Amino acid sequence: MKARWLAKGASVIAVLAATAAFACADGGCEGGFSLVGKSYSCRGRAMLAPGNDSRLNLMQMLADRGGRSTAGLTYPDAGSDYNNLGQVFVDWRMYRQALFPKADEETAATGQDYAGSRCAGFAAGSAALSAAMQANRALPPAERDALLTARGAAQDACKQSVSWERRYGDAAKLGPLPSFGQWPTVSSAAGRDFLAYLQAADAFYGERFDVARSGFAGLARANDPWLRETAAYLTIRVEFAAAQAPAFDEYGSYAGGAKVDRAAVKRGLEALAGYLKAWPQGRYAASAQGLLRRGLWLAGDYQALAATYARMTDAVSPQQEAAALLVEEVDTKFLFNPESAAATSQGALLLATQDLIALRDGGSELTAAALEAQAPRFAGAPRLFGYLQASQAFYVARDYARVLQLIPDEAKRPSFSNLEFSRQVLRGMALAALKDRNEAGFWQELLGGSTGLWQRPLVELGLAMSWERSGRVDAVFAPGSPVTDPTLRALLLDNSAAPALLRRVAQDRAIKSDERDKALYNLLSGELSRGQFAVFAADTALPLSGEMPSAKIFSKGPFGDGAYPCASIAVSARALAANPQDNAALLCLGDFFRLHGIGDTGYPDFGPAKDELGGFTKGFVGKQLARADFYTKVIASPAARADDKAYALYRAVMCYAPSGVSECGAEAPKAQRKAWYDQLKREYPASAWAKKLRYYW
Repeated sequence: MKARWLAKGASVIAVLAATAAFACADGGCEGGFSLVGKSYSCRGRAMLAPGNDSRLNLMQMLADRGGRSTAGLTYPDAGSDYNNLGQVFVDWRMYRQALFPKADEETAATGQDYAGSRCAGFAAGSAALSAAMQANRALPPAERDALLTARGAAQDACKQSVSWERRYGDAAKLGPLPSFGQWPTVSSAAGRDFLAYLQAADAFYGERFDVARSGFAGLARANDPWLRETAAYLTIRVEFAAAQAPAFDEYGSYAGGAKVDRAAVKRGLEALAGYLKAWPQGRYAASAQGLLRRGLWLAGDYQALAATYARMTDAVSPQQEAAALLVEEVDTKFLFNPESAAATSQGALLLATQDLIALRDGGSELTAAALEAQAPRFAGAPRLFGYLQASQAFYVARDYARVLQLIPDEAKRPSFSNLEFSRQVLRGMALAALKDRNEAGFWQELLGGSTGLWQRPLVELGLAMSWERSGRVDAVFAPGSPVTDPTLRALLLDNSAAPALLRRVAQDRAIKSDERDKALYNLLSGELSRGQFAVFAADTALPLSGEMPSAKIFSKGPFGDGAYPCASIAVSARALAANPQDNAALLCLGDFFRLHGIGDTGYPDFGPAKDELGGFTKGFVGKQLARADFYTKVIASPAARADDKAYALYRAVMCYAPSGVSECGAEAPKAQRKAWYDQLKREYPASAWAKKLRYYW
């Protein structure tokens, strides 16, 4: 089945989904907290970076050209896929929503059922048609009303032509596209012309392009001026729709320019030139310019398309949503279209976007010499060019001293454009790579002018990483600390904060309750999981208020599942501190670990990498205890009571239920699990555990 999605207005269809995947992220957002953004990631930064979504880079440069700042705007809802990013990172969707918060609401109110299809303009076209009929005094009112009624009923054909079944189903089984067909009888010349228009439009929506083409051509000499102009404009759309129809497979995927009907493209471009010549300021002139870009794309003239986009990026206002639509069009139609690879961008912003893509991991590894050859094309943007040179030095050459030469220290500015902010952050990254002793001071100075959305949290990340590398995690939690982003602070509490710092944070009433809760939970779980039983028992005396829902498990439990009676975990810890071989305490410790996911679970630890925030230092050192060891100790203990040994055998086997993979630490072979099972059934057949256990996995 041919795809039936067409662009609305001056925007274009997003048909290059496979290549566009390199520009934008699919659901979810994984990755660590680092300033260095060379690999493509959904974790975009409020700076120009190779790893950013290319739309984010281009829009930031467009915003600078028009003096558009995000300062004073509202952070958009990150959504469930991005709720772990705080306000440090940003993706294209969030950035666009911040700049144009009403765009989605407006789109939702204007023809949303057919967005992106030919039918997107049906309602607006009907309104314009009605106005033209009202203005035509030669059209009898009765005929006008009958024609408008038919137009409304014909919308059903539009609905079916872009339905889910038509777009993704089996077109052969569905049969031909619908035609309204029940046209009223009219006798006036004006009525016949308007009827011809309705029939041609119906054919267009139904993909009967030959019928539509002849129908609109027949209106070239219509008396009504609206009909003449509109028919001329729709002729362009008919030809381009016919041109691209063969290039889509039955699943709606674009098969490439080789399958485009080039004859139809040529006719469409000729019709477009004729329209703009006859109506240079016509009601569809702006849309016709958008169709011109589609025509160049369909014709495979990417050099002309690149030049067109360069002119548009120089002219579009970043105050208008049209800028975001243009960015998306450039991204889909040009930047990631393999057929456009040989085209050369002329505009500085478009070329800079391509250069940043080339600096990505897996990119073309832009050399300093190749970049230098572009200097004449950046004659009007020397600071942008300097930033690209510094980016090449940082990401490719790793010449960090060169970065400092290219980007002087301007951290004390009262505010920053996107480019100027990018320059200073890159300088800070170079200072970090050189282990410059003034790095932390640089980040602190940069904080003052970082007033745009996502700017300050990114600088806070740089400062937090600097302090962590230098062993000063405590500075993040000092009174008046400039590192305020909750996500950054939580990362350090979870990974890098030492016991003394966790203890201090847990007791500091000036710190928010959720951070105190996290600190106390991490302190107690870290001590307990590493066998620091005496210290743990003492720290359970720290205040555990209702404001600490995570940490209160250490005072409220549960401590066991009821089948094997256990005292509080503090009591068990004190018993183990006095006697590490206390079998009952070991089993209760195992139950506490099991019920609350503490200790070595046998699964990999996906903590931050060593070059990410939270990965430079570890708050707790030493191997975590594993439940499997508790059970094997009790099984082997000659002093263990029968009930203790039976429960230990049961739990040792249950570590593998139901997957056959241990969730208690070290793996035991199936033969060992069978031996435990047999021992339980043989030696303790009357125990509740022997009666309950049915498999050994």
